[in-house]
Amino acid sequence: MSEKVERELQALFAEAEARGACLRPPEERIRAACARRSGEDGELVSPAWGLYARRAWWSELGYSGQTLALMRSLQAAHPDWVFCGPSAALALGCDVSYSQQRPIHVALESGSVSAPTALVRRHRLALDPDSADERPLWVRGLRVTPLLRTTLDSLRWMSFREGMVVADWAMGARGVTWLDFAEYAYHWIGSCRGVKSALSTFVRATGRAESGGESIARAVMIERSYLLPAQQVEVPDPGRTFRVDFVWVRADGRVIVGECDGLRKLLDPEIARGRTPQQVLLDQRKREGLITAYDVSVLRFTYEEAAGVTELVQKLDLYGVPRLGSPLAPAGPMPLPDWGRLLRR
Repeated sequence: MSEKVERELQALFAEAEARGACLRPPEERIRAACARRSGEDGELVSPAWGLYARRAWWSELGYSGQTLALMRSLQAAHPDWVFCGPSAALALGCDVSYSQQRPIHVALESGSVSAPTALVRRHRLALDPDSADERPLWVRGLRVTPLLRTTLDSLRWMSFREGMVVADWAMGARGVTWLDFAEYAYHWIGSCRGVKSALSTFVRATGRAESGGESIARAVMIERSYLLPAQQVEVPDPGRTFRVDFVWVRADGRVIVGECDGLRKLLDPEIARGRTPQQVLLDQRKREGLITAYDVSVLRFTYEEAAGVTELVQKLDLYGVPRLGSPLAPAGPMPLPDWGRLLRR
């Protein structure tokens, strides 16, 4: 490869990476050069047809970052596209499950909807440009549907468990109230499919989950009629206070603490928030050591176990989390633990 082409490639990839996007070669000779350098052992990867990225840069993004890079690449090729549903939720900051990130969802205001591909699924949506509730937003270099529309479409198209991730995020991170959502959603009953299902999901959200795994786990608990836990409960410790994901206090006084861990917390930059996998793991171990200072049962589960349902249900039963109607389920509101009484002396 000539030095001239090498310099061109370096400049093109630097510009694409600065935008957080893949490179779409502008000329056939550049495309051919990229194709020669891609493959299992090549320094380039081709995550979608006609798109290329430097392998080292691509691997550092994490799955969610890679999805956003693909979306920016599509946006550059189609400036009029509006991303919607789970894709818009991801752009707006939601911890969308990996399984829901592909294909990428695009809103079409007119024209026919072609068959979905592995990369893109198109939806015909009526977006009113004169309405603040419908006007597309530019976020993170992407044109997306606004918050309420994004939430409604996500909940219409997703399962109850996956939809709970978006509902908790919209309520907790973005401040959408039940009244906000209900007023908006009722406007679309009769003209959109799945609105009632979306309302049914949103009314069960709490906004207190700090990860998608917690939202999915709580949705499983609702589906299987378990006593619902208190969330993000503060636990006192000398010199500091830390929080645990879930807490159950049974009628017999036994306290069960639930913690959602897993590889995604270690590897996803969006969740790690600047920490290395080693730092995330060390923080988890510190929390585990602090929790063991109390006379409680600690139920640890992963995102994968929550999404798979069966293993989470087995653990809930093994650790004695009661189901509704059980003699071990408190008759009234569940009390918070008396941490002073539970402290191991």
